[in-house]
Amino acid sequence: MNERQRLLNQHIKSKKFEKIYFFYGQERFLIDYYTNNIPKMIVNNNENILIFDGEDANYDEVVNELFSFSFASISKVFVFKNFIKNANKIKLETILKQLEQTNDGNIIIFKEYEINNSSYVSKIKPIAFWVEFEKQLTVDLIKWVQNIFNKENKQISENMAEEIINHFDRDMYTIYNYLNILISYLGGKNKPSYEDIRLFMYPNPQDRIFLMLDAFSQKDIEKGFEYLNQLYELKESSLRILFMINRHFKILGILKDSLQDKRTIIKTAGIKEYFYDKYKKQADQFTIEKIKNIIQKSVEIDYLIKTGQLQQTLGIETLIYEIIK
Repeated sequence: MNERQRLLNQHIKSKKFEKIYFFYGQERFLIDYYTNNIPKMIVNNNENILIFDGEDANYDEVVNELFSFSFASISKVFVFKNFIKNANKIKLETILKQLEQTNDGNIIIFKEYEINNSSYVSKIKPIAFWVEFEKQLTVDLIKWVQNIFNKENKQISENMAEEIINHFDRDMYTIYNYLNILISYLGGKNKPSYEDIRLFMYPNPQDRIFLMLDAFSQKDIEKGFEYLNQLYELKESSLRILFMINRHFKILGILKDSLQDKRTIIKTAGIKEYFYDKYKKQADQFTIEKIKNIIQKSVEIDYLIKTGQLQQTLGIETLIYEIIK
């Protein structure tokens, strides 16, 4: 946990919040956790939590809601996501100037998973309390797992917590879902045994993604779809599979395009050292243009699915076609 995150936790503990927050970084779970929970601590009614997505919002809509006069004098929380990505369309610079001059009791939260224009980061930071959520260290993840158990009046050893973390490749979303299942299974039992934690340790979905894409890269279509079906059997949603494919090709892109040393590449890509050669070998199966095209296509398909323009499984199959063609 970095110092900015510690200060943010102090805001929550004291219930003294800043006017504008800016959350971004690699760890989506933490960005979503704070973005979802802080508004609920500030307002009691969900109607006073307004969410705008820069993908489909427009400047007039945002400004009209943001600066509309309220006779009730009730504070609102505005959540702005994907605004940097769509900065020009949404007139972000104009909105930021207006926010800087306003003090109406409303709370603003900007959340960004991907920063495609760093100049806007430097424009938001001076007027906001910002936190960059990086991938968590193992020691922090262990404490997080233990805290989840503590809240349920249960305990788990550091060794067991670390085994869970490593099994699910430090994916906080997958770990969190697993812990909920495990704690529910334990019932009145205070501590899990090794048999307990292994009972629900289904295969890591990211491993299946790797094997699936490895098969498709070698034109083994039947094997590739076999791994895809295994992901569906593991109850992975199409959007989650799409996200993992996008992440996987971003890793391949880093390995393919980077001229940095091996250790720096491993850190940038967020992979374990013993996976490096496997990823590198797979990256050799694609050109950098092909990798970029697949990443862009996955973003387009994600948008079409979320806006109801494309059925989820068809979206995955469309992307797979792009990979194998």
